[in-house]
Amino acid sequence: MISVIIPAYNASSRIALCLESVIAQNYDDIEIILVDDASCDDTGKIARGILSASCRNYTLITHGHNEGVSSARNTGLYASHGKYICFVDADDVLRENFVSCLHAVISKGECDIAFCGLTDRFTDGRNDAAMTFTHGLSRGCKGENVIMNDSVPPFMCCMYSSDFLNEYGLKFHDGCSSGEDVEFQMMAFCMAGRVSFSDECPYIYMHHSEMGSLRDNDTREKRILRYEHNTQAQIRTAEYLITHSDSQRVKELAGKILMPQNVIRRLNLAAMKNDRAEYDSIRKSESAMKILRRSLCLYTLRKKSEVFMKALMIMTMPGIYYRMRAE
Repeated sequence: MISVIIPAYNASSRIALCLESVIAQNYDDIEIILVDDASCDDTGKIARGILSASCRNYTLITHGHNEGVSSARNTGLYASHGKYICFVDADDVLRENFVSCLHAVISKGECDIAFCGLTDRFTDGRNDAAMTFTHGLSRGCKGENVIMNDSVPPFMCCMYSSDFLNEYGLKFHDGCSSGEDVEFQMMAFCMAGRVSFSDECPYIYMHHSEMGSLRDNDTREKRILRYEHNTQAQIRTAEYLITHSDSQRVKELAGKILMPQNVIRRLNLAAMKNDRAEYDSIRKSESAMKILRRSLCLYTLRKKSEVFMKALMIMTMPGIYYRMRAE
């Protein structure tokens, strides 16, 4: 059985299309787990009507209060029974072979993770655009190869072995509203011993005016909060890779790029809040400056020149950098 987990919050205008596409999958043994994160609209009512009329095995869970998308996904994980796990966002849709495509890959290769490409679909009339994440990778590679290849796919394009997720205690960080997806992916690929993929693009990522990424950026306060959550997620990610990876390549990436990037983001956040005292406190911290100095090397310049240049500017022209980042 494959568990398809769908977190939903105020998704009444789009949940029907999402659920109908999951129900229409050409793979038989699916359990659909929809977690209604205390929606204020008819999301739960619409979902129950569609699911109860289908022939699919389903579970509908309703949170008593809004806990955020990370907690909703984790609730789905805890309730799942499948040998494999997929996540679908409530405003996206699937081609009918999404589940069967990934199942064929993950079961054939006895993998921890299988992934596919995605199709960007726009409601403003632009043409669909397909995107794959397989360049430079070989089937059956270790997860670290995906990380080092700068081709980590979105988590929605993945199927995970539930045994693998349970073995390493992998879940989303509760309360995190931005960057939680990348954090989860980096942890998963850090620990994955075997990964494979399909070149097909059966996940359809919908771009529309009600997207959460647009809704949660419509005020300065929301933008700062998302940036702060994203920064915290990146800090946890770098620390996880350094602590848990057995690959020196991954540790070098974390130490010379991700950790300096995190210091830069903390400085950016202080500037965005117009908090010069916090900015100067971070900049004068010897530990923070030691991390930034690590990025001033040929490795970072070649692999992530943006981090190199920002670190150099912070260390040589801190006042100018602050003014550039302040809102």
